[in-house]
Amino acid sequence: MRLKSFVPCLAVLTFVGCNDQSRATTPAAAVVTTPAVITPAVVAPAVVAKAVVEKTATVVEAVLKPGLLAEYYDLSEALSDFPDIAADMKPAVSRVDATINIEDSEDNVPGTTLSEHFYVRWTGFVRVPKDGTYTFTINSDDGSRVFINDKEVIDNGGIHAVEEKSGDVELKSGDHKIKVEFFENEGGAACILMWSAAGVEQAVIPATALFHK
Repeated sequence: MRLKSFVPCLAVLTFVGCNDQSRATTPAAAVVTTPAVITPAVVAPAVVAKAVVEKTATVVEAVLKPGLLAEYYDLSEALSDFPDIAADMKPAVSRVDATINIEDSEDNVPGTTLSEHFYVRWTGFVRVPKDGTYTFTINSDDGSRVFINDKEVIDNGGIHAVEEKSGDVELKSGDHKIKVEFFENEGGAACILMWSAAGVEQAVIPATALFHK
């Protein structure tokens, strides 16, 4: 009798124990947290564009160095006009010139052994202070020519004594590509590059306005 009454009790205890365990292992309801909504700051397109332009201008100015790259070629033969310089020909002198200002003389060009039968090419950038029409003037013996932004603005070629020619070009403020070529046959040699504009008297283009990469 005791055994028969004990078995149901075990069954009841087992059943009750399972329910207690089930209740103990059931996870609590998850707490849902709604993330805060962050509204991004709105930056006007004009402000962004201005910042990009200013940064670009700063980078360009930081890269440029004072003076023009100057390549002097000793041709050792008579010239009647601008020579064709082979791509693999090395210049006799390669340097940076602060300005283009070779005064008329039969002596060697300062810093070189060249006095006749030579050709010079200057390349770099000219910095224009403000928008306007600029008159570039070159005074040379013998031939010379000037290019601004890859466009020829002065052709003073041929064999001649000191001769002056000018050309006008409309420019925005900032840096513009410049190339100047000059050759000397025999006798005196001269090459002086000047400019003028509204409010700017004609003068040799100063070192503060000439740069190269």
